[in-house]
Amino acid sequence: MPKWGETGTVSPAGTPPLRVGTRGSALATTQSGHVARRLEELTGRDVELVRVRTDGDVLTGSLAQMGGTGVFVTALREALLDGRCDVAVHSLKDLPTEPAPGLTVVTPERENPRDVLCARDGLTLTTLPRGARVGTGSPRRAAQLRSVRPDLDVVDIRGNVDTRLARALGPDADLDAVVLAYAGLARLGRLDAVSEVVDTAIMAPAAGQGTLAVEVRTASLDDPVLARALHDLDHEPTRLAVLAERSLLARLEAGCAAPVGAHAVVEDGEVVLTAVVARVDGVEQLTHSGRTTVPVGASSPDARDDAARALGVRVADALLADGAARLAPLRETGSGPGAGAGSESETVTGTGTAQATTRQATDADAVPSPDRAVETAREQLRDGGYRGEAE
Repeated sequence: MPKWGETGTVSPAGTPPLRVGTRGSALATTQSGHVARRLEELTGRDVELVRVRTDGDVLTGSLAQMGGTGVFVTALREALLDGRCDVAVHSLKDLPTEPAPGLTVVTPERENPRDVLCARDGLTLTTLPRGARVGTGSPRRAAQLRSVRPDLDVVDIRGNVDTRLARALGPDADLDAVVLAYAGLARLGRLDAVSEVVDTAIMAPAAGQGTLAVEVRTASLDDPVLARALHDLDHEPTRLAVLAERSLLARLEAGCAAPVGAHAVVEDGEVVLTAVVARVDGVEQLTHSGRTTVPVGASSPDARDDAARALGVRVADALLADGAARLAPLRETGSGPGAGAGSESETVTGTGTAQATTRQATDADAVPSPDRAVETAREQLRDGGYRGEAE
């Protein structure tokens, strides 16, 4: 039987191959290949990859200068809508938070959403020398790096995974380290380059990081075989977590240039969300956490999704009420931590850090602040912990 990636084949029953649209980078085709193989198993159809060139693959400069996250997905969505492909695979964090009319997205199980440091000589955030040059193309990563290590020289970089790794680990390296996503390196089989997996309390990931978005034309769900395959591909704990994260991002009206991190998990029947808004220079950041119980029962998936979305809105409003828009380019006001359509069991708490000043909310039902050991590590990094010899 022909395998995914081959073109011009026809499935045994006379059904044409399922065409999966993908960007042409090594990471994109690897990710899309994983989805293609799974769709082949679930549908019994042959699957082929259709490479689509996006503006993000052609233009240079920062993501914000190129037009934001949509620069990577518009061409893929156009190919999907005009029938050049049947399925499109994206990195979820590249998708705008507004739903696209006529398209439906499902989310396979999430890879580890954390960021990683890839440094020369196995160095870590603690042991990088003073003044070390660390590369990232993300304002979120840059701000959080500066928060814990204000002495670092954070360098804006672009390029694919291999290009970025070479900047720190290649024979002509001009950086001491780069920060990348664990998920991309895992999918490429490049975890050997990682010197440290960074805790989410030190560096909150981007909303949706580590998650793939599998997108189809909504009308194609009339095909019961494809509809069932997508149902089986969707992973509910992942879906609930990223719904909360992306709902927060939408409520904040945060673009790709805003240093905003969000990380949600589903545990013991609850969605727990922590979000960070930081100043680009890392001098100040604001953190809020919240949790909500998700309804149980086979008849309530929409209610569970609504609860996750409401949690994101509630945590975003708490951040806005505490002045998050003063730190980053966001919407200007929030309705306060009590706003939103959250469930009765939902709680929100937060902390703001400006240099050495810390403010703790006094909600009696608040979610506990991050583990003290992690907070101690942050303080040591920020306020004089070991940073090696200056270079």
